[in-house]
Amino acid sequence: MSSSTRCWNPSASLKYVLPALTGLSYEGLEISEGGEASLRFREMAFGNATEARKQEIRKALESYCHQDTEGMIEILHALHQFR
Repeated sequence: MSSSTRCWNPSASLKYVLPALTGLSYEGLEISEGGEASLRFREMAFGNATEARKQEIRKALESYCHQDTEGMIEILHALHQFR
């Protein structure tokens, strides 16, 4: 996705706002969007995943959630610059 596409996407989703305001993104993460995170959590919590697979999913979910949290903080910092 080009930087101009990211800047002009009409969505308020973190997936689009984060790179437009901060340059950070979800690229390179095993889980890179909310729907996928929900499915992986369901697999981990209610599926027949092995313990090793559960640990893989947990690590991927932690990375995704970390990016969400850090992203919201960085967006707040970026928005404060517009004051």
